[in-house]
Amino acid sequence: MKNKLIKRLSIISALVLTLSTSVLADGSGKKIDQTVNGVKATLILTGDKAKTGENELTLKLSDDKDKPITNADVKVSVEMDKGSMGDMSMSDSKAETVQFTKGHEDGEYVGTVKFSDKGKWKVKTSFAANNAEKMADFDVDVASAGPNWFIVGGFLVIAALIIVTAGISKRNKKALKS
Repeated sequence: MKNKLIKRLSIISALVLTLSTSVLADGSGKKIDQTVNGVKATLILTGDKAKTGENELTLKLSDDKDKPITNADVKVSVEMDKGSMGDMSMSDSKAETVQFTKGHEDGEYVGTVKFSDKGKWKVKTSFAANNAEKMADFDVDVASAGPNWFIVGGFLVIAALIIVTAGISKRNKKALKS
């Protein structure tokens, strides 16, 4: 009876930990707004901060009446802020231009950019809207990607539960044989 209770608690704990880390990892994202010559440009990050490595960014464009701008040609490049580069040479941080594609909603454009290091970065966007080329720059803080401690902790707790359950089961089997 005690053994079944421990097994059930282990399974429930494993499920709760797995589901809780999934929920914590999902977020709405940070929005940075900017208005350029009557066009509202909103840069949306997938989390509260951008992380080193590849990041999916969303750019929403709308006119001064909040009507989405469709069929825009959107190009984005990222460049590390010169003040936060420290001892790195300029060649370590060459800007690469990424063509963004249409997103799920009207006026939404998505693409993946890569941040090579943590620090302050400029996300430079250029887009053709209302028959004119426009540019908007966004300041983004990039954090180190590092390990996700919620997931690592979840796995450690699950491993500890499995070891404890196995130890109790083995002890109970020895007690029954005696």
